[in-house]
Amino acid sequence: MEGELKDYLGIPRRLIPWFPSVDEEKCNGCSICVKACKHEVYSFDIAKKKAFVANPYSCEVFCQSCQFQCSLEAISFPHKTEVKEVIKGLRDRYPPK
Repeated sequence: MEGELKDYLGIPRRLIPWFPSVDEEKCNGCSICVKACKHEVYSFDIAKKKAFVANPYSCEVFCQSCQFQCSLEAISFPHKTEVKEVIKGLRDRYPPK
């Protein structure tokens, strides 16, 4: 997946800090997030019996569908307003085409 990263509105995806975090304390290893994410953001650690973020920048910017599927609230994302400010700041270097 790493080689397939796409720009987001003309901005290199690696510059946008939008990706999930998994709280290991809350995660029960159900792997719903692994199965639900069509972008292969998650993987499963068999030894720990926990999901983890394997490909953070493969996450679609502002998608949170995995978070809504996690009944244990083990998945979190940065605040959208903060990420929007980062994107706004990058606009000078990467104007819309």
